[in-house]
Amino acid sequence: MVFINDRLEENRRMQPLSASRFAFDPEKVELILRQHIIGQDETIVRFRQQLNIIKAGLFDDRKPLLSTLFLGRTGVGKTEFVRTVAKAIHGNTNAFCRIDMNTLSQSHYSAAITGAPPGYVGSKENISLFDDDLINGTSTRPGIVLFDEIEKASTDVVLSLMNILDNGKLTLSSGNKTLKFHNCLIFMTSNLGARTINKGILSRIKHSLLGEKNSPYLEAMERHFDPEFINRIGSVCCFNTLSENHLPAIIKGLEQDLNLRLRSQNIVITLDDSVSAHLCSQGFNTQYGARAIERQFSNLVLEPLAKALLNTDSSAPRSLLGTMNNESKDERIIFIPNNKNTLPQPCKPVAVRPLQEKNNG
Repeated sequence: MVFINDRLEENRRMQPLSASRFAFDPEKVELILRQHIIGQDETIVRFRQQLNIIKAGLFDDRKPLLSTLFLGRTGVGKTEFVRTVAKAIHGNTNAFCRIDMNTLSQSHYSAAITGAPPGYVGSKENISLFDDDLINGTSTRPGIVLFDEIEKASTDVVLSLMNILDNGKLTLSSGNKTLKFHNCLIFMTSNLGARTINKGILSRIKHSLLGEKNSPYLEAMERHFDPEFINRIGSVCCFNTLSENHLPAIIKGLEQDLNLRLRSQNIVITLDDSVSAHLCSQGFNTQYGARAIERQFSNLVLEPLAKALLNTDSSAPRSLLGTMNNESKDERIIFIPNNKNTLPQPCKPVAVRPLQEKNNG
């Protein structure tokens, strides 16, 4: 009788030495990131290089697969970067464990990370903000954890993460449970240094491997975090500030996202060049980044689109063209029937195995 363990061991011996246990393709992940993240080519290339190291099995198995800190202004795509990575690897933008650090501004909130100590309510239940399934990932795809806006958390909360970054483990305060992050990509985001740049106050130039333009971010990071915490971060990436040159690409991305939401209603829209030019002419504030463009898109595009959809009763597939109303005195966007009726294709995940797959490692 052939046992399953014998068959698995035989398959392992027959597997090529160059094969990786990870199902994702770093180059395809990079391609998806370039399609969704605007103006951050350096960070994307660096992330792909890190994925190559993980794919080749050259990572330190005593630590998380990756730990990186994203620095930059609000609205430049730091959190969206992590969502896109989850989409590329797991096929779901929500397939990651997100910890909103701005809700942990008090020192006693560290119990939300490490669990309640013995004798306190919840200690026996080992309650924590971490989702075990999203942390562990699967045998072919890593888990993903995001500590969003980490600078807004209490110092005690931040220091509680040191063991995670150092040895990939976190033993809850009760001592009854240990969370393992060895098969995990850890991301942290922060706006440190953004106020200095927004106010136009240039601090002393500090030469670094990341370049002089990033020195305000790095100096703010060093002032805020303890050296022992910084020393445990695998890499630090500074996001570029978005400019008016990035507006057409951002608007095109918003149009594609809208079409994906409308797909279930058999509706597809197309915005012509006049609409894109009108949105770009509304002005761009680098302090608020892409979120300001999203608000303009909602006010100027979604409102007339909603009116056009509510005024029609047809349930048949529809294709609408968004264009400027030249007959009106005030510049407004209108939607008219479009000859084309091709619905957009959804983005396919790089890894094809289901998210609920159990970890066989």
